[in-house]
Amino acid sequence: MEQLTHRQVMRILSALMSGMFLAAVESTIVATAAPTIVDDLGGLDQLTWVFTAYMLATTVSAALWGKLSDLFGRRQTFLSAITLFVIGSLLAGAAQNMTQLILFRAVQGFGGGGLTALGFIIMADILAPRQRGRYVGFISATYAAGSVVGPMIGGLLVDWFHWRLIFLINLPLGLIAAAIASPALRGVGGRRKARLDLGGAATLTGLIVCLLLAGVWGGNEHAWTSSTIVGLVLGAMAFAAAFVVAERRAAEPVLALRLLRSRVLVLTIIVAALTTIPFNAAAIYLPLFLQTVHGVSVSSSGLQLAPLMLSMSAASIVSGRMVSRTGRYRRPLLAAVVGGIVTSVWLSTIDVSTSALTIVMMMILLGLSFGTGAPVLNVVAQNAMPVADLGAASSALITFRSLGMTLGIGAVGSVLLGQLRSGIAGLPDGADLDAGTIASGPGTISALGEPLRSEVVATMADSVATAMAVGIPLMVLALLVAWFLPETPLRNETIIEIHQPEREPK
Repeated sequence: MEQLTHRQVMRILSALMSGMFLAAVESTIVATAAPTIVDDLGGLDQLTWVFTAYMLATTVSAALWGKLSDLFGRRQTFLSAITLFVIGSLLAGAAQNMTQLILFRAVQGFGGGGLTALGFIIMADILAPRQRGRYVGFISATYAAGSVVGPMIGGLLVDWFHWRLIFLINLPLGLIAAAIASPALRGVGGRRKARLDLGGAATLTGLIVCLLLAGVWGGNEHAWTSSTIVGLVLGAMAFAAAFVVAERRAAEPVLALRLLRSRVLVLTIIVAALTTIPFNAAAIYLPLFLQTVHGVSVSSSGLQLAPLMLSMSAASIVSGRMVSRTGRYRRPLLAAVVGGIVTSVWLSTIDVSTSALTIVMMMILLGLSFGTGAPVLNVVAQNAMPVADLGAASSALITFRSLGMTLGIGAVGSVLLGQLRSGIAGLPDGADLDAGTIASGPGTISALGEPLRSEVVATMADSVATAMAVGIPLMVLALLVAWFLPETPLRNETIIEIHQPEREPK
């Protein structure tokens, strides 16, 4: 089997990074543009679906793209995911009402799920776990950086141009990604005979949809004890039972249940889901804190996320290289989770007196913690699986991480809104204020007269701090789970052969 050179790996890596960056940016870019979109298209009651539709499609499709790439080849499937993502972006940019935007965001999300899943699957194809640590840090840094940069880019485009550009800009970016990927992925992962598990795909989709809707709506659109949420939970249980039956009967299941017999994979999935929540919650709600409490503009709040992005990217690269060099991953992972606990405790102390410099320091520590752990988890999960199950294991990790993140962000948002409602209700003149409107942006707060404005700002600061405190028990639980994660030797063999490889000139 031909060993890839560093130059060949970097060519493939550049293709994967370009696609994953597109998907990551789009997962968060809409956040800063939401108030403007509602002003233009209306449908405030449907706004949640603009975010939910993308995450639903991304999470559901992650488990399917690996199987599709077995049928049609990695390169063709990756290019198809880019094409679908760009088509969805163009349609979203041309949407004339909120219903159309929600539908086209789902198309985007399906393509985005392929870009994310195939990025990790192809990395597992071409590199042995011991080598993978050297490069996977770039992939993890790219995805996390894209998630953080999204609000920044969205704020700039909305402030200076038009909200539709946050979607239309994906056309040139997608063409660039396709131009990089087409030659770089030639010969990577040929086709093989495979069967699509339609029953498993359908029941898994129903399970994920019910869980995500319960997480997004619970405490916001509907009370947790309402018939809607209870019905979704019962529906999830029914789909879960049907999924188990379908996977036991399937010749090639979309998510083989035997994978869950791997202690390492299960523990890794749990740690990944738990640690992703505080990071993304901070990336979403710290800009809100800066806008409403410090009074900065939308674009400025996005730019102030740069320390988070830079520290996280640097830590991902360093951590990945360290794991590749030493072959040991347990200590970096435990250090990352401990850092996440410290950061979550610190974030829970923010109030109106917290300075911008302190916020920057919090972001740097959060970025270092998350960046250190993210690449390690991918390597650990893939190293624990037989070669034949690498694609399925990668898809499983991505699916459960996305599911945990979406459910967690929904829970954090519910805590924030609940605390905000309670705080506003206790204000002397707060009876006519709506917590959802207050949380949507700084415009409503700035229009209030004193002393009500200052009281609302203080309430918002306390609400964000309470929401950040949710990360403390999650990170403590992640530490307990990670402590029992065994350290097994990283394999040093590659998986596939690259056909007609380019050789570096001597």
